[in-house]
Amino acid sequence: MNQNKKYSRRNMLCRSGVVLGAIILTPLATHSPPAKAGSMNKGMLHYQDVPKDGKMCSDCAAYTPPASPGADTGTCKVVTGPVNPNGWCMAYSHR
Repeated sequence: MNQNKKYSRRNMLCRSGVVLGAIILTPLATHSPPAKAGSMNKGMLHYQDVPKDGKMCSDCAAYTPPASPGADTGTCKVVTGPVNPNGWCMAYSHR
């Protein structure tokens, strides 16, 4: 039962093209889109109303201070809803 299979150059190039295409397209098929700004809820990011290790929302790059001077909460580009300037979450990024 000795079967010699002869592979042609054309067959090898065709199969190589299919494999190369699969390698290139796999990351595109499995890529998830980035999260929308302000779409994360507070629970997912372990938000708390008190600072953690001296880090607080008012020092974060994503924090937006309140529009009116009398308001006590601002907004965040990552977390939904009002945000305490003395709060903290896992998305903290120093300015």
